[in-house]
Amino acid sequence: MITPLQLIVLNTRPYKETSLLVNTYTDRLGRADFVVNGVRTPRNRAAAAVFHPFSILDSRAYISDKKELHRLKEYRKTTPLHGLCTDVRKSSIGLFMAELVYRTVRESEENRDLYHFLKETIVQLDGAGEELPDVHVYFTVRLCRYLGYAPRAEGSSAGYFDIRKGSFTPFSEQANSPGRQTDTFDKEDSCMLHKILLCPPDTYQPLTCTGAQRYKFLNSMIGYYGYHMGRPPQIKSLDILHQIFL
Repeated sequence: MITPLQLIVLNTRPYKETSLLVNTYTDRLGRADFVVNGVRTPRNRAAAAVFHPFSILDSRAYISDKKELHRLKEYRKTTPLHGLCTDVRKSSIGLFMAELVYRTVRESEENRDLYHFLKETIVQLDGAGEELPDVHVYFTVRLCRYLGYAPRAEGSSAGYFDIRKGSFTPFSEQANSPGRQTDTFDKEDSCMLHKILLCPPDTYQPLTCTGAQRYKFLNSMIGYYGYHMGRPPQIKSLDILHQIFL
């Protein structure tokens, strides 16, 4: 059956001699994987370049109810993403966020809210200016809401963030005592998370932190993902991103 789909590219890898395996998040199927035939040839290099991480495509696909791997029949870019294609900082951030989605979102069912969240974030990243270094930090926190374990921020004051409860404990209660260090963010990461949670949706307030602080915070968030997933997702692009934003 041929089905029209909008899809967001998360990851690609070679498939057989001349084809490409494309991992995506779609508007109608959730996570879905496709084979694109014949694009890994000298004459079709331009076609293969369409499938960069976070590329947004309109497509028509052969969907099989009996197989987990489908086939793209037609595809075209719907949203020009000049920044993601030409700015190494934006492309590195996009690679990290696409890998985070690839490693954490597994459901093959329609979730329009998540699809629109991803699409809107991609467009915001592509057009971002001075706030660029913080986009992926906010994204890492906000994605949790669509996975069912959004951190909760009660009140205007931060505390130590408890990854088991998904909420904050007042600093005065010494929640980061030696026996609980693996279960809580430290004070710096807890304060950053609290600030992000209090920021209105679709906005980004500058976090005024160093590249090393961002890197540490993102590793803490990956630990939070890991608690809910059973093991931390292996995000290989995080170290590359850290080198760019030292």
